[in-house]
Amino acid sequence: MRKVVCIFITLAVLFSFTACNGKTDDAATFRAVLLEIHDDCYLVEPVEGSAELNSADQITVLMTNVDVSSEPEVGDILEIVYDGAIAESYPAQITNVYSISVAE
Repeated sequence: MRKVVCIFITLAVLFSFTACNGKTDDAATFRAVLLEIHDDCYLVEPVEGSAELNSADQITVLMTNVDVSSEPEVGDILEIVYDGAIAESYPAQITNVYSISVAE
């Protein structure tokens, strides 16, 4: 009986580590032109050929808990890594962003 309990506890601990590691393998990345800069978000337009352009021509990207790698300016191309979910509004919204950087 103790062996079964120990196995169960070990599996539960391992599962909790994999479930709470933050960024997942399902992250999506896209590039977009920065249209507007606001206090807590960017308004972007996905570049031509981007799958996100099929969802919307303009997307609001929330910057909550995101460390932007540099100080982008309007017109810069950004590389945005997020969880893959896009809220269907206008403009569309991406709320779970992992990172934002200026593309080179």
